[in-house]
Amino acid sequence: MVDVRNVRGGSGLDPIRAELDELLDSVQVATAQATEAFFASYDEDPDPARLALWLIPRCWREIDYVYLLNEEIRRYGMQFERRHITLLAKQSFQEAEHYDMVGKAIESLGGEVPTTVPAEAEPWSRFLWECLDRHPLSAVAAWNLSETSASGSFEPTFRGAERHGLDEVTRIYKQIEKDEKFHVGLGLQMMATYVHTDEDRDEILRAMRGMRDIAWRTFSPESVAASRDT
Repeated sequence: MVDVRNVRGGSGLDPIRAELDELLDSVQVATAQATEAFFASYDEDPDPARLALWLIPRCWREIDYVYLLNEEIRRYGMQFERRHITLLAKQSFQEAEHYDMVGKAIESLGGEVPTTVPAEAEPWSRFLWECLDRHPLSAVAAWNLSETSASGSFEPTFRGAERHGLDEVTRIYKQIEKDEKFHVGLGLQMMATYVHTDEDRDEILRAMRGMRDIAWRTFSPESVAASRDT
């Protein structure tokens, strides 16, 4: 397996590497546990509508990334090397594909694809955009931790979907898993390349700590229950 954290770019992250790795590891584990818990509850009540609700904030996250990445390029792109503008644009295209793919999965389960931010995704989206306003690397750091969090959901999702014969959900998330490795590696490469000062490092850690406290919650059974109440 490719180590997406072993990226070229520079040594600017070295002073915070230990905490950065701890944050990424902890949120990946938390999300894996929350996803296992969701599918354990789904085993007891395999209602397609529940799975559709569980997928809705994930679907929104894909299109919100499209908006965010394009705005990152618009605001800060001339500070980056041309190759990084190209790679950010590639990620944006893939996120748009993911929005379409997850949307089709939701529709196949009888749900409706989100066209506005779902209530349970509002804290995540609001924090992400606040980070974009603060610093060129802040949103990169927040999305990087969020994407790492999402990667913790893949294996439990594959196992849960297989138990219920949800072949289309498995197929879609197998493709997304491949793309996410590129996304996570790109975020780390950009931070390693453009971090220069203690202020840069402080903004990265602030963004990652804040997103850690938000991201994994959207994978839990409680998030589905909350969405039913809205």
